[in-house]
Amino acid sequence: MEYTKLCESIFALHDDIRYAAVVDDTGLQIDRGIPRRIEYSVHQASAELYLTQTALRKSMRQRFDDTMGNARFAYVEREKISILTFYLNKNILIVTMESNIDSHTAIDIAEDTLELLRAK
Repeated sequence: MEYTKLCESIFALHDDIRYAAVVDDTGLQIDRGIPRRIEYSVHQASAELYLTQTALRKSMRQRFDDTMGNARFAYVEREKISILTFYLNKNILIVTMESNIDSHTAIDIAEDTLELLRAK
């Protein structure tokens, strides 16, 4: 899958999408789109820790795949940022959005992203 093009397609879904990246199952970034806004910055060490924790959460969720089915995505609202995390076969797609996005819009973005993933 062409991850750079995927990330750029995700940016086209909504103006409040800040960041889109694909990481591997250890949390190392494989590819990303060019962020539209750089106003929000996370310290590099914090960003790396977050990506590693995201990979760990994926592996923990996989323990329930047999009984509950595969996880498609997770959505988290924080005070300063909203995050969509999509579970690909071996990788993880992370999409961050402005905090002013309401949950209905975030779910619409998630559904549109799932359509993009199905098309790839």
